[in-house]
Amino acid sequence: MVNYILNFIGLILIIKWFKNHINDLKTLKNKRMFFKVSRFKSVFITLIIILIPVLIVNFTKIEELNHITDETLKNNNYIYAIVVSFLITLIWLIYIYKLDIFNKEKKRHLFAILLLSSLFTLFAEFPYQFIHNLGFTDSENPMDSFIYTVFGIGLIEETIKLIPLLIMLRFTKAIDEPYDYILYISASALGFSLVENAMYLHQHGLEIINARALYATVAHMTFSSMIGYGLFLIRFKKTKIPAILVFLLFFFFAIFSHGFYDFWLINKAVSKFNGLTTLFLLTTVHIWFSIKNNTINTSNFYDNNKTLNNDKLKVYLIISLVSIFMLSYIYVAFKWNSKEANNFFVKSAFVYGYIIFYLIATLTKFDLAKGVLKPFKWSLRFFVPKKLK
Repeated sequence: MVNYILNFIGLILIIKWFKNHINDLKTLKNKRMFFKVSRFKSVFITLIIILIPVLIVNFTKIEELNHITDETLKNNNYIYAIVVSFLITLIWLIYIYKLDIFNKEKKRHLFAILLLSSLFTLFAEFPYQFIHNLGFTDSENPMDSFIYTVFGIGLIEETIKLIPLLIMLRFTKAIDEPYDYILYISASALGFSLVENAMYLHQHGLEIINARALYATVAHMTFSSMIGYGLFLIRFKKTKIPAILVFLLFFFFAIFSHGFYDFWLINKAVSKFNGLTTLFLLTTVHIWFSIKNNTINTSNFYDNNKTLNNDKLKVYLIISLVSIFMLSYIYVAFKWNSKEANNFFVKSAFVYGYIIFYLIATLTKFDLAKGVLKPFKWSLRFFVPKKLK
C-alpha cells in the first residue's frame, strides 16, 4: 500500500513537472531557450543510464554470449558481493565528502575510520553471542521483539559505529568543525555497512543491490548521525542541557530509530506493515539532511566565498544511484535472461523508483546561511520533496 501511495505522489509530481515546463514554453518569448540541454539535463542523464543497458540486453546477444553459469556464480559470488558492496560504500562516501567544503578533511583520515569500523564490524558476532547466551534474543511476540531490536540490534550496532569516532577524537585532531562529526560517523556507518552489505549480497545474491544501497546503507548513516549531532551540540556549546544528558538523549534517538526501522522488517507478526519502514526512512533522511545543513552552517571555518553546488550534487546522485539501480538489472539479465531482467526492472522501478527520486531531491537542496541552526520540523511534506528541475 505504501509503495502505491508513494508512486501516486511521484506521478503527481511528474504531471506538475510537465505542466510547469509547458507554462514556461508559453511564456518564453524566445522559444529556442526552452530547448536548451541544461533545462532537461537530469532527464537526459537518467534516460541514457537506463536505456543503454536495456537496449544492449534486449537487442544484442551479449547476454547469451556472457551468461553467468551456476558454477561461475558459486565460485565467484563472494567476489561480486565484495566489489558491489565496496561500490555502494564509495558512492555514499564521495557524497558526504563533497559536503565538506570549508575545512576539507584528509582522505587518509576518512579511510582510517572506514577501516576501523569495518574491522570492529567483523567482531559484531561476539556481543550478539553474549546477549543471546543471557537469553536476550528475538521473539515472535511483537513487544519482546521490539525491545530486542532497540536494545539488542540498535544498541550493539550503533555502539560499534560510535567506537571508531571516539578513537578518532581521542588520538587525532582531525575533527575540528561541526560537520566533521557527521562526516566521520557517517563514514564509520559506511564501514559497518560495507561488511554487512557484502555478507547479505553473498547470501542473497546481487538482486538485493537496491535494498542495500538505497535503504540499509542510508539508514545506517542517518541513525549514527544523530549521535554525531549530539556530540556537535556538546562540543560547540549549542545547548544548555548537561553534556551527559545530551549524549544519552541522542544516543537513544539513534538506537531507537535503528530498532524501530528493523522491527517492521524482522518480526513476522507485523511484517504486513513493513511499509512503515519506508515512511520512517524518508522521515529520517529529511532529518539527516537538516543535520548536515545545520552543521555546515555553523562551521567555525565558514567562508562566504565557498558554497555547495546543488546542481552538481544532483547530477552526481543521479548518475550514481540510477547506475547502481541498473547494475542489478544487468546482473539479473546475465544470470537469467532478458525477459526475467525486464520483469525485474518493472518490479524494482515500482519499489525503488520513488526512493531514488526522494534521495536525489532531498539530499541536494542545501541552503547555506552562516550561523543558522534551524530547528527540526515535523510535516507530512517530508514525503513530497521539491521537484527536480
